[in-house]
Amino acid sequence: MNDAMLYLFRHTLYIAVTPELIEITHAETGRKLAEPPLLAIETKRGRDSVIAVGSMAKHLTGKPNVRIENGFSHPRTLLADFTAAQRTLAHLIKRVLPLGFFVRRPIVVMHPLTMLEGGLTQIEIRAFAELASMAGASRAYVWQGPSLTTEQLRKHSFPEQGRLLFP
Repeated sequence: MNDAMLYLFRHTLYIAVTPELIEITHAETGRKLAEPPLLAIETKRGRDSVIAVGSMAKHLTGKPNVRIENGFSHPRTLLADFTAAQRTLAHLIKRVLPLGFFVRRPIVVMHPLTMLEGGLTQIEIRAFAELASMAGASRAYVWQGPSLTTEQLRKHSFPEQGRLLFP
């Protein structure tokens, strides 16, 4: 099987996270998505439902019965609300993966980019890995180091200046 065929069945996502932006890169296709980590939740008859994610959610600010949540915005840590973050990430991951009847769950490399003073704690590493798993990853890692290139992700070749962490 040639490399092009292999890419159809393998999905590696690199997810760089800040409180203002989530950038997702599909390593095999090079497809990229950059969106604010916002979730618009509408309450109707006592029930909450997600009605928009990312920049589309931002446009719904101020609409009656709609609240906007950012699961990655807190003064002390990057992961503020696990449920909101997981729902946001799951919706964004679906937008990056190719459409088709058979889409395997991706391998995800999470890369927190802010609030890293002193490095990540084991709790933060585990929380980010679990967040990716619950958002649809088959396997999740946390990268601590310089930004990764698409080529490094394709080859699963990580620079020595960083650490690939697995809880």
